[in-house]
Amino acid sequence: MKRISEFLRLDDRRVLTASVLMLLLIPVLALITMSREAQEEKQPKLAVMTTLPLYWSGGGLEDMVQSSATPTPAYERLDAKYQIALLDAADEKSLQSVDLLLLAQSRALSPSEFADLDSWVRGGGHLLILADPALQWESNFPLGDKRRPLFTSLLSPLFGHWGLELALPITEGNEKQMIKKQDQYNIRTVTPGMWQVSGNQAAAQCSLSKDAFIARCTVGRGSAILVADADLLHDALWGGSGVRAISGSDDFDNMIWTESLLMELWSHGRS
Repeated sequence: MKRISEFLRLDDRRVLTASVLMLLLIPVLALITMSREAQEEKQPKLAVMTTLPLYWSGGGLEDMVQSSATPTPAYERLDAKYQIALLDAADEKSLQSVDLLLLAQSRALSPSEFADLDSWVRGGGHLLILADPALQWESNFPLGDKRRPLFTSLLSPLFGHWGLELALPITEGNEKQMIKKQDQYNIRTVTPGMWQVSGNQAAAQCSLSKDAFIARCTVGRGSAILVADADLLHDALWGGSGVRAISGSDDFDNMIWTESLLMELWSHGRS
């Protein structure tokens, strides 16, 4: 009987120890859960649809198979701050779970995709469009190859529906590169376009920046920011080899500005 009572007391101590450990673990588990939630909060989901070689750096199928193609610095920068999902289509099914969408010189959309995209924004979606009227992004693929980035934006039906037109300004001289000042940011790009207000009855309320480089639109319960350029994502225009080689910082603010536009849209979606 003595051994049995001692065993029971030992068992009680074990239960008590386990209970204490559980009580100590509860705050730890709560912190882990909060940390995961904070990480998810810190990295919003970003869907991307583009013809630019952002993920494979312009490499062909051979590069993909041999794993010699790597994401561009622009993709890596976005991937560090967002949970990126690459989209092949802009239809209702693909957009169902999307809160924030980037169209960077995307392919031409079908009429049904245009309707679904407009409906998605109107229902509360938030969209950043980088639309270039004369893309200067080099490619390994010949003209006419579907894998080559589009030379000009083919989203005119959507722009027209929202009361906008994308134009390429006539410039003097042969200089293509230029620096554009956007708020406190210095953006270096090539052959940037500009937005014009069309005469059509608009299905959105859009306002243009002073230089017409950017348009901000309210579309139903959603919002869209349209930039008349896509070359600005090319790391040769912002990463450079000057300041970055010494300090590790960017030569120009292209990516910082792009990230600020995405966060502006993300803030709209949470307000």
